[in-house]
Amino acid sequence: MRVAVALVFVALALGSASDVSAHPLAPSVLSFEQHSGGKVTMRWRAPLKRPTGQSLRPRVPESCTTVGAPQRHKTEDEGAIEEIIELRCDPPDMVGAVVRVDGFSDSSINVVVRVVRADGDVHHAILDTRTPQLTITAQEDESHSFFEYLALGVEHLLTGWDHLTFVLGLLVLFGWHRRLIAAVTAFTVGHSLTLALSVLGILSVPMALVEAAIALTIMVLALEIQSGQHGAVWKHPWTLPGALGLLHGLGFASVLFDAGLPTEEIPLALVGFNLGLEIGQLGVIAAAGLSFAIMRRALPSSWQSSRTVPAYIIGSLAAFWVIERTFAALGLVV
Repeated sequence: MRVAVALVFVALALGSASDVSAHPLAPSVLSFEQHSGGKVTMRWRAPLKRPTGQSLRPRVPESCTTVGAPQRHKTEDEGAIEEIIELRCDPPDMVGAVVRVDGFSDSSINVVVRVVRADGDVHHAILDTRTPQLTITAQEDESHSFFEYLALGVEHLLTGWDHLTFVLGLLVLFGWHRRLIAAVTAFTVGHSLTLALSVLGILSVPMALVEAAIALTIMVLALEIQSGQHGAVWKHPWTLPGALGLLHGLGFASVLFDAGLPTEEIPLALVGFNLGLEIGQLGVIAAAGLSFAIMRRALPSSWQSSRTVPAYIIGSLAAFWVIERTFAALGLVV
């Protein structure tokens, strides 16, 4: 029984191996800016520093044809390559066009898609391993940007294995204790603060450093779980979750920036994106808590208090992220 349970934990960890890069160093961005007469400007922005072997390429929709040669250049901060392709599409509003990005099978990087209508209306979506394409639908009569940002927050959270791993680690460490509430609240306060400061342009930190630091905080949590003692995280449940929240707020802000956040949409985006993150987080905590309760019934009594297996899984994933993200930030082969 013990061997079977251990194999289940290992299988779960290995099964997520293709997605463990979690919140990527920076998402790629694919935008379609519609103009009059069926002209469309297609822009592809991909981060320069990314894990080796992760190569995404967008397809030109079948309902569009290219006009002229593509233009490629580095962004002003030299952190990404931008490719611009002029298209002519039929119909001009691209309704029914299929937007697809190839390469998700070996990539952990999400793609933020922006469709800018000729009248200025903007639609956002996220493509990832589970959703590698989308079909552009007819323009709605009213704006749904709040719900789009809310969905953007939920989807970004659920595609982040580092955040999910951290939440599971908190459940293992605290159980259903009031300290869990304090930890989750600290995370919420932390990411809300830095998300607002970053999006408003008050705070800016290199994302490569942020991503590596996030992984380091998860390693600290794993070490305390393994120790079996009430260490710094248990005694001060606000500290580490709050620090991780501050870091994640910076990471989440990059998604809003890369989504082409218009100035007039900042307040609405902040509320929608933050609310989406919280909905996703509460859902994960509820589902994980229920799973833990069911799993405990299947475990022998001698295993119910053991933290070795989850501690090693969490610590191993965190160590992998630290190495991968550090090498990626340096532009080295992993």
